Amino acid sequence: MTTVKEISENPSLCYQCTKCTSGCPVSDEMDMAPHQLMHCLALGMEEKAMAANTIWTCAGCYTCSVRCPNDIDITSVMDDLRQKAVKMGIKCAKPEVLSFHRTFINSFSGGRMHELRLMGENNIRNLNPLHNAKLAPKMLLTGRLHILPPARLKGFKNWMKKLWKK
Repeated sequence: MTTVKEISENPSLCYQCTKCTSGCPVSDEMDMAPHQLMHCLALGMEEKAMAANTIWTCAGCYTCSVRCPNDIDITSVMDDLRQKAVKMGIKCAKPEVLSFHRTFINSFSGGRMHELRLMGENNIRNLNPLHNAKLAPKMLLTGRLHILPPARLKGFKNWMKKLWKK
C-alpha cells in the first residue's frame, strides 16, 4: 500500500481550487482529474488513485505544478504513483502508455534525450515500426528532430552525484 510518506508531496495541502485541472492539457482524457486524484490521496484512498488511468495519461508538462497556489508539485506525485504502480504490478489501463513510460525512462543518455531513438524504440516495442514515420520529414526540416544523438552534457555525472548527496 502506498502511504503519503512515500509520495514526494503532501496531498493534504491541496485545497481543491482546481487550477491544476483547468490548466491540464490532457485532463479530458483522464478518468479522474488531477485535483480529484490529490483529494483521494489526502483521504487515504491510495488504491483508488493508483488504479486511475490519470497517472498514466499525465503528460508530465508541469502545468499543474506551476499553476498550484500551494506550490504542490503534482507532476512529481504522478511520477511517484506511476513508479509505485509499476513496482506493485498494478495493471496499466493503456499498455502502450506503460510501454512508452519504460522506453522514456531507459532512453536518457548523459542527461539528454534522443527523440528519434525514443520514437523508434517505442514503435518497435508496440510492433508498429512506422507508426509516426510521416512526421519525421517535417520535423527534420524544421530542426525538431535530429538523426544523431545529442552530445553528452559535460560534468553531468558529477552534477548528479552532488545532487543525490544533498
